[in-house]
Amino acid sequence: MSKNYSLHLSAFRNGSLFLAVGILIFSLVTLAGSGCTSQPPQITVEGQYANLSPMFFGVGSLFMKIKNAGGRDTLLAASVNIPAATVELHDIKDGKMVKVDRMKVPSRDTLELKPRSLHIMVFNMPKTVQDGSDMLLTLTFERSGQLQVPVRFEKPKEIPMHGGN
Repeated sequence: MSKNYSLHLSAFRNGSLFLAVGILIFSLVTLAGSGCTSQPPQITVEGQYANLSPMFFGVGSLFMKIKNAGGRDTLLAASVNIPAATVELHDIKDGKMVKVDRMKVPSRDTLELKPRSLHIMVFNMPKTVQDGSDMLLTLTFERSGQLQVPVRFEKPKEIPMHGGN
């Protein structure tokens, strides 16, 4: 028994035990860390279109599907490259349109912006914007930066609520 004890003591003295324990701890931390991290948001946009408001001049509603294939949620903000235009994110709560600061795009899910629900509003658009016009929308995501999305104005697919949204 003292022989085994002497072996452990000699291993401890020459540092190989420290090295083995260090390698073990490093391996455990590395494996645990890789299991805890998830992919950043991976954003794609499809089906984007816009409608002009039939009630308010220079106002449009924008709709699309925003897919996040990544492993982390992100938040959405939006802007357009039109001088003097204002962009707002809206939702419908208790039958009324309300402005929201951000929209959550869940991981491995799709955020759908559609009439009578979540949507993007653009105010103070130029008089030249009409059905068939294109605009470049900048979507800004909290964790994945900016994405430029071309959007075309179309005639409404259904009867709009609250002036085109």
